[in-house]
Amino acid sequence: MAEKNMIVALILSFLWSGLGLIYAGDMQKGIILAVAAVIIYLLFWYVSTIFGIVVFIVWIYSLYATYKEVQAVNGA
Repeated sequence: MAEKNMIVALILSFLWSGLGLIYAGDMQKGIILAVAAVIIYLLFWYVSTIFGIVVFIVWIYSLYATYKEVQAVNGA
């Protein structure tokens, strides 16, 4: 697999959880995380603001998982 640009991957994950993982090549985890982010975000808006904390945690996890995945792809 070709090397992936860490900056591009992290920017994608910053904009939407899971996109960086999809870019890095982990389609399954990326799609699951993106769908989970949508569901949690909708819960935040329509059910309770406490889900805002969960949205933040999922977003941070997405950035971390993207960082680790790009490192693995690039052999670092």
